[in-house]
Amino acid sequence: MNVSARSALALAASVFLLWGCASTQLTNAWKDSRYEGPPLGKILVIGVTKQSAVRRIFEDVFAQALRTHGVAATPSYTLIPEDGEVPKARLAAAVEQSGADGVLMMRLVKVDRQTQIYPGSYAGAPFMGFYGFYSSAWLGFYDPPQVYTYDVMTSETLLFEARDNRLLWSGTTETFSPRDVRKDTQDLASVIIKALAEQGLIAKSPKASKASKASG
Repeated sequence: MNVSARSALALAASVFLLWGCASTQLTNAWKDSRYEGPPLGKILVIGVTKQSAVRRIFEDVFAQALRTHGVAATPSYTLIPEDGEVPKARLAAAVEQSGADGVLMMRLVKVDRQTQIYPGSYAGAPFMGFYGFYSSAWLGFYDPPQVYTYDVMTSETLLFEARDNRLLWSGTTETFSPRDVRKDTQDLASVIIKALAEQGLIAKSPKASKASKASG
């Protein structure tokens, strides 16, 4: 395999890794170590954004993912249909109306444009003397630099205990090359729910519980 082919293969592999399956990663997380349970069983999901459509997609997808995991979940827009910030009393009334013991809140922190550069290369055939150089000059090639740009979306997710308005968990995630709100939210929900279950803040999924009992 020549240098040009190896360079092209490396570029393709890098693009695959960036655009590949798992596009969201949990980069930082914190849990209140004093909280001893029980796992939260009913959660109100709140997307903090001025974009109504984005908020509803986020809340629907996250609530459905929680339900699949065995947690009762309610999108906040079903109780607070108005867009934008609402008064504290309005939010408190929605939490009480939902009957939730937990509130999951997410907001977009920033979107950064990243650039990755793959340097070019030059390769020529070996030569000897004037005639050798003349012949090899026709065989050399230049592989130009490759420049690849992509976005990285940073989000923050917080989980509160509804009764005491107490922060139980917070996490920061990075989503690489976000393109589809619904797909990106599904990835985010999968990462966050897994982290919450591992910390005992929500129950393990029904499948995981059955597998654990079967192995025991």
